[in-house]
Amino acid sequence: MSLAWALLSGSIFTFFTGLFFIFSSKATRGTYKRVDKWFDREKKSERKSFVLLFGDKFDSSELSESLQKKLIQGDIQLKPSEYMGIYILLLALLTFINVVILGLYIFMGFLFAYLIVSLGSKFYLNSRKDKRTENFNRQLPEICRMMSNGIKAGQTIPQAIEMVGRDVKEPSKLEFQNMDYQLKLGDSLEYVMTQFRERVLSNDINIFVSTILIQQRVGGNLAEVLSNMAETLEERSRVHKEIKTITAESRSIAYILIFMPFLMAMMMNLFIKGFLNVLFTPFGMIIFAVFSVIVFCAFMIIKRITTIRV
Repeated sequence: MSLAWALLSGSIFTFFTGLFFIFSSKATRGTYKRVDKWFDREKKSERKSFVLLFGDKFDSSELSESLQKKLIQGDIQLKPSEYMGIYILLLALLTFINVVILGLYIFMGFLFAYLIVSLGSKFYLNSRKDKRTENFNRQLPEICRMMSNGIKAGQTIPQAIEMVGRDVKEPSKLEFQNMDYQLKLGDSLEYVMTQFRERVLSNDINIFVSTILIQQRVGGNLAEVLSNMAETLEERSRVHKEIKTITAESRSIAYILIFMPFLMAMMMNLFIKGFLNVLFTPFGMIIFAVFSVIVFCAFMIIKRITTIRV
C-alpha cells in the first residue's frame, strides 16, 4: 500500500513539475520575442557558397580567414570560396588565351596569367578597401559633430552611436547599427570599438576610436574633443584633395611605367607568333629578371615621391 502511495505521489509530482517547465519555456520564448522586437534587427539566414562540394568547408577553415577579412574591408559581397573560384577561373581562361591564341609555351602562358590575375586581384581588393575607407573618412566629421551634439544634449556614448546608426548615410550607417546591436547584446564599448577599427582600416578611424576609449577611461569633455576633431578632419581632407590633384600625373606615370612594356610585348607576340618564347632561354630569363627589377624599383621610387603624409 505504501509503495502504491509513493508511486502515485511521484507521478503527481512529476506531472506538476512538467507543467511548470512547459509554462516556463513558453514565458521564456515570449521574452526572446520581445527582446528581438527591441533590437529591431532582421535575422538573415546564412547563404551557402555557390562553389559546390568544398565551398562551405573552405569558408569555415582557417585558410579563408585572411581573405574573408579583406573582402569585409572592401565591402565585397562574396564568400572566400566564391572569390577563389572566380580567381581560378580567370587564371585558367588567361592561360588558355596565352597558349592557344598568343602561341606561348604552357609554362610561360601560365606564368603571365598568374602575374596578371595575382596583381589584378591585389589591385582590386586594395582599390575597394581604399574607396570604402575614403567614404568613411568623408563621413567622419559629420559623425563627430552628431555624437558631440548628442553628448552635449545628455546622451551616453552608446546612445550617441545608436543615433548615428539611425541618421547617418551608408556606408557608416550599417557599421554603427552593428555596433549598436553589439552594445545592446552586452558587449563592452572597448570590444565593439576595437572590432570596428579592425573592419575599417583608416588612420582617421583609428584616431576616432582611440579618442573615445581614452576619454571613457580618464574622463574629460568628450563633446568638445569630438567637435575639435571634426574641424581637424575637414582640414586634413581638404589638404589631401589638393595633394592628390597635384600628384595625379606622377601617379599615372608610375602605373603606365609598369603596364606599358608588358602590353607592348604581348601585342608584338600577337602579330609575331612565339615572339616571347625567346625569354625561355637562360639569357632571356636573365634579361627579363633584370628588366622587372628595374621597372619595380622605378615604380617604388615614384610612389615614395608622390606619397605625402599629412
